Amino acid sequence: MDNMRFLLATGIFIGTYGAIAFRNFKGGRIPIWSVMLAGAVAMVFSGTIGVAEAYHSINLEVMVFLFSMFTFVTAMDVSGVLEAFATKLFLRAKRPEDIIYLTFFGFGLASAILMNDTIALMGTPIMLSLARKMRFSSKPLLLTLAFSVTLGSVMTPMGNPQNLLIALVSGVPAPLITFVLYLAAPTIVNLFITCLILRGIYRNELLKAREGFIQLTESEATLKESKITDRSLARQTVTMLALTMMGIVLVNVLEMGGMKQQFGISEVSLLGAAVLLLSSNRRREVVKRLDWGILIMFASLFVLMQAIWDAGVVAELSKYLPSLSKNGDASTLLPILASSISLSQVLSNVPMVALYLPLMKSLGYGPSDKTAWAALAGGSTLAGNLTLLGAASNLIIVEEAEARGHSLGFMEFSRIGCLVTVANVAVLYFFLITLPHLL
Repeated sequence: MDNMRFLLATGIFIGTYGAIAFRNFKGGRIPIWSVMLAGAVAMVFSGTIGVAEAYHSINLEVMVFLFSMFTFVTAMDVSGVLEAFATKLFLRAKRPEDIIYLTFFGFGLASAILMNDTIALMGTPIMLSLARKMRFSSKPLLLTLAFSVTLGSVMTPMGNPQNLLIALVSGVPAPLITFVLYLAAPTIVNLFITCLILRGIYRNELLKAREGFIQLTESEATLKESKITDRSLARQTVTMLALTMMGIVLVNVLEMGGMKQQFGISEVSLLGAAVLLLSSNRRREVVKRLDWGILIMFASLFVLMQAIWDAGVVAELSKYLPSLSKNGDASTLLPILASSISLSQVLSNVPMVALYLPLMKSLGYGPSDKTAWAALAGGSTLAGNLTLLGAASNLIIVEEAEARGHSLGFMEFSRIGCLVTVANVAVLYFFLITLPHLL
């Protein structure tokens, strides 16, 4: 039975992964969330995972946080706030290349504070709006957004879920300060390098986009009508989002100070979203337009990951990872980085970190091994730049783009992602072997 369960789980997982990778073959366009849902359902009905275990595998804290953030983003879209922001960003650019720079450092640094999944959701409609205004292909801008939110989220515990998990489980003292000290410098360098890479790859397209760019910005600036379509909803949304972010930061600060609160970031975000929906007279429209497909995708992902874990697929896969030991020198960082990047492509980075944390702790890694924990955080996050499946933020961008009639293929992402990831990991490794001697 165990062998049959292992084979079923492996087959269903490979089939799901392959369907996502080649879902656009011959012009077909199957939504990622539907493929994920089909895979999760197949796991349950094949007996690979029990019904009760499937329900329990869904992380409600994550789902509540995503629902709350998606509510804010949808309300900003409905009220015209996102369109207004896109226009302001567009008007600040003197050349098409400036859009790339502004996106990398604007959205990249924002993702270090607001979590990259949230910024990915907020940024996708903005990128599509900018592409429309520039009369430019949306793919370079979607790639810019995907790479920037992944890179920017590396340097803080609240930048992404896997970093938060590492900060809490590793026991590193003052994790926010530690993350910034070890990861801020390589993050800034990687943002700049990746920006140059994308500029080089899309050089011809950017040159073509220069034609008439100044006229386009001048024409946009002369438009009298406001991009805000509902000022009341816009004020309510921006105010509640600001208050919610302040609450989330406060909860994090209190937790880092040793004062554990009953209400975490999920509960704080839900409170803000609930107040917004109660106070708005367009609540039905906001709820109706909320992208439920992404929530289904995350719930399905949890079931899939739990199924392959319970079936022993992850344990078998871990045998082929680079051997990990605690020698206390720079050579120990390479297996951590290699395992983080490779395994994240199969499991996605959050489940990968959940697997790797107990392994590192069993080998004696503790609060004093700051460089090793920084390598795990950096490697598992940068893995998101290699393929679409490496990070949930990539899937969010693709889902949001496809909901608006745009696409970004698996192979197209990977072709550029390979070059970006090699450069990013090289920079990270250099800083990790250099910084400890300077701090």
